[in-house]
Parts: sequence; structure tokens; C-alpha cells
Amino acid sequence: MSATMPPNTAAGFPSLAKKIWIFAIIRGVLAIVIGVYAIVNGVFDIIEAIRHRGSSSMVLRIVLGVVSILFGMLVLVWPGISLAILVIMVGIWAIIIGILQIVSSVRHRAIPNSGWVWGIIGGALSILFGILVLIWPGTGLVTIIWIIGIWAIVWGVTLIVLGVQLRKAASTTEAGASPTA
Repeated sequence: MSATMPPNTAAGFPSLAKKIWIFAIIRGVLAIVIGVYAIVNGVFDIIEAIRHRGSSSMVLRIVLGVVSILFGMLVLVWPGISLAILVIMVGIWAIIIGILQIVSSVRHRAIPNSGWVWGIIGGALSILFGILVLIWPGTGLVTIIWIIGIWAIVWGVTLIVLGVQLRKAASTTEAGASPTA
């Protein structure tokens, strides 16, 4: 029994490597981007929770931040993670942050101009994305990249609209509290 590879496999490897090397790089970059995004997102959620101590969503924001940071660290420190496991983890993470975003936003519905509807829309889209990813985890790398890209853009837009809405609410509150020049 020989410990060497069959001649066809060894001889064909350079040709195979030439065809698939980009997928290893894409997986690595994707894992880094997702991991870093999750950590940064988690840190901002925790900072936001600390800045608004005593609010009705403080604990949820901290939980959301911790879940995001843990997910990001897991993606970054598990270098051998397969694409299938990464996709499943992204789906689960998206569902968890979507649920927490909705719960947090519902708590602000009584506050005028709080932007709570945008938080619910963003949370629902995140849950939908997570479910789609979990239903079709093996759809292929290109499809997953497109889904993640579309989700990231839509999620980003809803968060930007939410931020603008919150800024408007803050301006309205400040204008009502004190006269402006």
C-alpha cells in the first residue's frame, strides 16, 4: 500500500487549484467582513444601551450587542469553519438580532417620532433573511453573497432611516424644551 497520492490526483491538482483558489479567498474575506461587522455592531449596541441607561430597551440592546460580539468572535477565531456552517450561523444570528430589534422597537411605539416602525421593518427583514438562508443554505456561494449583500444594504438603509427619524425626534424634543435662536 503506497502512501503517495494516485498519479491522476497529484497531476491534476494544479489545474484544480487554478479553478478554485478564488473561492477560498472569497470565503475568508466574507468570514472576516461578517465577523468584524458583527463585533462593531455589537459594540455600538452596547454603547447605545449604556448611553441610555434606564430606558425600556437597555437590557435588550445589551443582549443584542453581546450576541453580535460573540457571533463575530466565533466567525473570526474559527478559521476552519465551512461555508455551510458560516451560512447557518449567519441565518441564526440574523433571526436573533431581528427578534431583538423588533422587541426593542415595540417598546418605543408610544413615543412620537421614535422611528419604531423602521426598527420593526429592519427586524422583520432580518428575520426573513435569516429564514431564507436557513431554508436554502446550500444554494451556492454566489447566491449567498448576493443575499448577504442585499440584506446588508436593506438593513443599512432601514438603520439610516431609523437614525434620521431618531434625530428628528431629538430635535423636536429639544425645540419644544427650549427656544432656539
